[in-house]
Amino acid sequence: MILEIITAGTYDSWNNFKMNIKITHKWLLDYLDTDATPDQVREYLSLCGPSIESVEKIGSDYVFDIEVISNRIDYASVLGIAQEAVAILPMFGKKAKFKENPLEKYNFKKYYLTHDRDIDNKKLNIEIKNKFLCPRFTAVIIDNVKIGTSPKFITERLIACGIKSINNVVDVSNYLMLAFGQPVHVFDYDQIKGETMIMRESKKGEKIVTLDEKEVTLPGGDIVMEDGSGRLIDLCGIMGGLNSAITEKTKSVVLFVQTYDKVQIRKTTMSTGVRTVASTFF
Repeated sequence: MILEIITAGTYDSWNNFKMNIKITHKWLLDYLDTDATPDQVREYLSLCGPSIESVEKIGSDYVFDIEVISNRIDYASVLGIAQEAVAILPMFGKKAKFKENPLEKYNFKKYYLTHDRDIDNKKLNIEIKNKFLCPRFTAVIIDNVKIGTSPKFITERLIACGIKSINNVVDVSNYLMLAFGQPVHVFDYDQIKGETMIMRESKKGEKIVTLDEKEVTLPGGDIVMEDGSGRLIDLCGIMGGLNSAITEKTKSVVLFVQTYDKVQIRKTTMSTGVRTVASTFF
């Protein structure tokens, strides 16, 4: 599930969409080695980079409320703020360096695909009608999934950042986006009819019921995904379809990590009024 929260965003005088994200100080320190206090992080970064509008103490942690404008979406994540801190804090005499690069740590080099072993793979036929809709397509099927509650630290961080904890699969997708700034989406594999996914442009008047249970009438030219039965199961880059959502009965998951045509996403967002954090990232 792409982070399914409607942003409390606004447009500035240049028609740039602005939103706010929240991250916690302890989460930031997963990646950042610094001697700056939370208040110093807020003050110094706001002078030279991201506008951190407030820092609030919650329990034993602090929560940063950060304004993000559309031309600086690169810092809209925990890792993005850590990168800003590494560049800015030393100018004010504060130590700031990466503990490790998570983009190097978390990769697939130590894993290998199931077709390299004697394992019967699940099948998924993918067809992209227009390659310009999605310049980079990545998907993997994860089998034998057990739906349950998330680890406590994930739940606490999401709630502190204003995101409802739903279940372990949905929470991980939201956690990854806040951590790295890359929206991801998860489908229930068994709800994808015909084991087929076709990415195409929508036709004028087509409808999809999104994860928030609202029916959206599409103007046409929107990036959508249909399954083998012709049902629309994803309003790509914005919000998934309710008919392929993760439920307590889900056993297999399709994980999507995509790069979509940003112009198409912007047009759909403006014409339908459906704005999510994910659509702003894309």
